[in-house]
Amino acid sequence: MKPRSTIAPCLALAAGFATAGPDLICSEIDGATSFGVVDKVAAYSFGTTLCNIGDEPVSYAQNTNQHPLIAQSIYKLKDHRIEQIGIGFVRHPTIPLPGNACGLGCTPGAIDELGPGCSDVNSSTTNGGQAMMGPRTEVEAYFGDYPYPFTSINQTGDAIYKRVQVELADVSDPDALYFVETQLIVPDETMPEERNNNVSYRQVTFTPGSATAAMVGPTYDRQPAIFAWRDHGNGIGVPDAEVLIDEIEMPRGGLIHVGSRVTEDPDNFTYRYEYAIHNQNSSRQIAWFEHSAGDAETEEFTFDAPAYHDDLDEQIDGQAWAVELSVCASVLYRQAVGFHDDPNANTIRWGTTYGFGFTNRNEPYIGTAETMRIGYGGPTDGGEPNIVFAQAHMPLPGEFFCWADLNEDGQLNFFDLSAFIQRYNAGGDYNNDGETNFFDLSAFLTDFNAGCCF
Repeated sequence: MKPRSTIAPCLALAAGFATAGPDLICSEIDGATSFGVVDKVAAYSFGTTLCNIGDEPVSYAQNTNQHPLIAQSIYKLKDHRIEQIGIGFVRHPTIPLPGNACGLGCTPGAIDELGPGCSDVNSSTTNGGQAMMGPRTEVEAYFGDYPYPFTSINQTGDAIYKRVQVELADVSDPDALYFVETQLIVPDETMPEERNNNVSYRQVTFTPGSATAAMVGPTYDRQPAIFAWRDHGNGIGVPDAEVLIDEIEMPRGGLIHVGSRVTEDPDNFTYRYEYAIHNQNSSRQIAWFEHSAGDAETEEFTFDAPAYHDDLDEQIDGQAWAVELSVCASVLYRQAVGFHDDPNANTIRWGTTYGFGFTNRNEPYIGTAETMRIGYGGPTDGGEPNIVFAQAHMPLPGEFFCWADLNEDGQLNFFDLSAFIQRYNAGGDYNNDGETNFFDLSAFLTDFNAGCCF
């Protein structure tokens, strides 16, 4: 979706965007407030213009769990790599002041409603009000369920408490691009298209030294910030065609995005593979992913994730994910602790993006839609294995990518076993140790049982 003009932010909304039922979006991210630095951590909040583009009112009922929530994050883009560097609590808005900032022709509702076509403007200082900010971990993002009163209601603290927090060093890089993401959680919305269009982003700059934030450029409404990786990967407004982003609808609702990019290092004859997995609003927390690494040496693994903070959220285990290399040349990233062993495990929860990377000597290719396997869990999954598939850049398989497929038909079955026996009887040396013996049979059976990577 194209960015909206900052002069007339919502004119395009008037051209038939209205949907059936209540449908709240963030059409503009307006203004920034910098709250200062505590222990080398800076805190921010950002203004919002919300628009009800639906044909029914959105409830803003106070003292209940029937009002929208506003969540905000900060992203950094540099060297063809995107990273979520800041995260904050969710804000519980108060009674709206309906307006027509969206240009849709506001039809006011009751005092605790935002009527069809109406706008609700919230300043950056209002969105940073600590008393009405609550933990993300209490929120089910897709259906909009959360407790009320929420934990930490009416609690305040130092300058950075509950607000979008980021390490000062992370916003002090003059060569990086930065983006703010705003996400809405709306209990009234019922259709997938309404629940999935609640995320927008905009560029933000930080003054060297003071790290004061300022908004620049247009708001990219109804797009999560991971799309900045592709659309601004070579500079603002200059897309990076090498970035691939796959959008996946999750079982039981919600979206995740899988981004990937490869950078060649011709001096070392290697390729740098970077991945970002964004859970937009699925309650199915991402717990692991696995993909082919070809048959080349894989090294220089990296992992990054935003740091949860304050009260309930900071209980999330911040351990880096473990990395495993399988016998059939695949890479498995997984959370260090299983969700069923620890509900505070470091899974990819709604509104967060985790980054992964490695170096490999095999050149890249774009696999099929089932190239990458992503495993998810959650408080209601019953412990059953759950997998979805994504398309992404992968290292090109080598000659023995599917090692036990001796007849090279792309399958492992009786015919491969027959081919092994024929080669064995003819003196074939399967494990390349210079001899034909029991160890060749053992190596073949190991590879056969491991199967092909995909």
